[in-house]
Amino acid sequence: MKRRIVSIFILLLFLLAMPLALAGVGFGLPAQYSKTYYAELPRLFGKLKETEGKKIVVIGNSGVAFGLDPYLVEREVDGYAVCPFGLYGAIGTKAMMDLSRVNIGEGDIVLLAPEQTRQSLSLYFNSEYVWNAVDGNYGLLRYLRNPGEMVGGFPGFASRKFGYFTQGNAPDPTDVYAVSSFDKNGKMTYDRPYNLLPLGYDGVSRISYDPAVFSPDFAEYVNAFNRFVTGRGATLYFAFAPVNASGIAVGTTSEGIDAYYDAVDALLDCPILGDPHRYIFESDWFYDSNVHMNSAGSEVYTAQLIRDIKVAVGDPTAVEIVLPEKPQRPAGEEPDDDGPDAAFFTYEESGDGWNITGLTENGRTMSVIRIPDFYHGKKVLSFDETVFAGNDRLEELRLGKYIYGIADRSFDGCINLKRLYVCPDNEPSRCVVYFALLDGAPQCRIYVPKERASAYANDYFWSRYGAYLEEY
Repeated sequence: MKRRIVSIFILLLFLLAMPLALAGVGFGLPAQYSKTYYAELPRLFGKLKETEGKKIVVIGNSGVAFGLDPYLVEREVDGYAVCPFGLYGAIGTKAMMDLSRVNIGEGDIVLLAPEQTRQSLSLYFNSEYVWNAVDGNYGLLRYLRNPGEMVGGFPGFASRKFGYFTQGNAPDPTDVYAVSSFDKNGKMTYDRPYNLLPLGYDGVSRISYDPAVFSPDFAEYVNAFNRFVTGRGATLYFAFAPVNASGIAVGTTSEGIDAYYDAVDALLDCPILGDPHRYIFESDWFYDSNVHMNSAGSEVYTAQLIRDIKVAVGDPTAVEIVLPEKPQRPAGEEPDDDGPDAAFFTYEESGDGWNITGLTENGRTMSVIRIPDFYHGKKVLSFDETVFAGNDRLEELRLGKYIYGIADRSFDGCINLKRLYVCPDNEPSRCVVYFALLDGAPQCRIYVPKERASAYANDYFWSRYGAYLEEY
């Protein structure tokens, strides 16, 4: 009997010790994400909190981070300080709304400008990315309204943080996805010279104006937020994030976009700022996604936003911004010979390159295969989501350097796929991935070049697979 009591006591001590140990690791260790893109969130919060007087607060996702030039707005709209409050779609629009509430004051203009995606127009909330963002700034936790998700995500956060600390390899990105890419007022200063996407747009995740992308429960939350904002003596407008015209879903019509506007207008109590047509821009103005503007594109988007703000506040003056010329892509690379595995695929032309449509009979027998960079003198840019699905022979796949994106569930049924190699020449933003990349491939790990491991682990797209990354 005594032995049983002692055993139960030891077990209880162990169960109590585990949460305490996790708390000690999570809250006690030095911040490990302080140099990453995530770390901009506490700085945006601080900027909003410290700004006195009337403000224009632009809440959203990375469309705001990449698109808004606060200095241009302040120059053109008198009497307001501008506070960008958009960062990362994977954090969720709801979290950005919740964090902004406490610092909205009388006379403020609040623009809610989420990206035109199903995720951003919903109550989606990802505790993993929020934990990364508040690392070392835990006072922000009291403003979040998803306590259950935050508690559930804490063990994973503490584990990742412990791993970085013990190995001495805290993320230190050097590309645009770093806190150093922003200045103290939230403007992205990292130079984004031209469109990096091989086709000029992301064809994997096209922009939809189907009213179904706007979640009804999100509309209810926006309406509740509107009541809060107006109760503070401020004004809320629903605004539009920038959209790459080439990345809009095939078959979308002008009438369809008008119908989307009418549907959103019917759902929301707050006024809508501007016309969605005017926030659709040519691909030359974008950088690495269908919503991320390059440096010149940021001026074009901001100029349009200013025009609509002036209308809203009754300012009849013209916008005095000289728009930049369209950025030019550098000349394309000379094609190499077809790779040794080029004959294992079937192809169809896609713009200036090729899309892979399937595997040949010999290709389906291969356990290791590499997507070629070129085929018959043109770049290989993409592959259909059905090319590898259900292939239980495949064990290793190497991506070509021009593959611009991978559709969700492209490896569904690849039960023996163990290694997905990214191209050693690529920065992570060259290939866009989303939330279900490895669904149906339970053994797969993603192999990235050692010198770019930190960049992949903190990239806007690839960071969601941090637990699956291996170095080579």
